Amino acid sequence: MSDRSHPSTAHPHARSAGAFGILAGIAMLLIWAWLLATGNVDSLEPRPLGTWLHIAGEVLTAIILIASGWGLLTGAVWARKLFLLANGMLLLAVIHAIAWYGERGEVGMVVAVLAVGVLAVFFAIRSQE
Repeated sequence: MSDRSHPSTAHPHARSAGAFGILAGIAMLLIWAWLLATGNVDSLEPRPLGTWLHIAGEVLTAIILIASGWGLLTGAVWARKLFLLANGMLLLAVIHAIAWYGERGEVGMVVAVLAVGVLAVFFAIRSQE
């Protein structure tokens, strides 16, 4: 995809990558909102600072995923590089989640999070075509 600034000129691969970024970012925000609302953040009591910094990092990841996804959908010049950064951040969150759920023996969640990681790599590559 060359540098473009008009929505109708965004490459189809960039549009699909942008949609993934927006959906992944919204999903991250919704998951953390649900976990906080239901009190299911068990590490908040023993390690409040570390947990809040972790949540802030994942919220920042979600925001950058959404912004870069929107940029890809609209054909913004800056979006491709920001999308790569966002996916790198997402992969760090995926690695952490795999370790978290793996320690607890939640194989289904490990597989689901691993699938998100594979999709992140796939769409990062597609966004550059």
